Amino acid sequence: MKAGSRKQGIVWGGLLILFGIMALVEVYTDLSPWIWFIVLALAGLLVLLVFLSDRRDYSLLLATYILWVIAGLIALLELNILGDAWVPLYVLSAIALPFLVVYFRDRNQWWALIPAYVLLAVGLMVLLLESNVLSDLLVPAYVMFAIAIPFLVVFANNRKNWWALIPGGILVVIGTAFLIAEAALEFILPVVFIILGIGIMVRVFTRKESPEVETPMVEPEVEEPPTE
Repeated sequence: MKAGSRKQGIVWGGLLILFGIMALVEVYTDLSPWIWFIVLALAGLLVLLVFLSDRRDYSLLLATYILWVIAGLIALLELNILGDAWVPLYVLSAIALPFLVVYFRDRNQWWALIPAYVLLAVGLMVLLLESNVLSDLLVPAYVMFAIAIPFLVVFANNRKNWWALIPGGILVVIGTAFLIAEAALEFILPVVFIILGIGIMVRVFTRKESPEVETPMVEPEVEEPPTE
């Protein structure tokens, strides 16, 4: 067995045994979240030390990153620094970060920007939904603009890629239409109702009323008794 494969087996096997034991202990005792934080942080540190002994195996560095991301999430939640609405953005951003690292280490690996962008866009949308910033027709407008941005970036980087303006422009137009529709529902219709109401009130108070014609009082005729 190669040294790298043996090292991976020891690390991943050790992590599985550790978390298996922790899960069994959790069944019988309610472990504090801070215990999990300490275990995850120390496990990540040990894996990092193993990686530093031979820096060719980047999967060990990824394992360290995952362990520390989970430990950080636990700490931020326990300290009430991270609200519930921010948890999806934190998780998706943590997943997106390794893809960004891949791209910035080698700009030829531009494909890594695609999953990173999708994850960040979805995470931001969930945050805006949980914060009640996005609702109703603003949601499809956000989605249209989010999909349009990569096409516009492709054209901005190289003007020869004019074809990117076609799907990008169509998506922007659709997103703008949703924004206009949202504005119509929230602002235009109420304003129209107010204008119509004012018009009716003005008409009521400015309309000249026709003078009323008094009908003469007609006294009823009294029949005289017949004379003999």
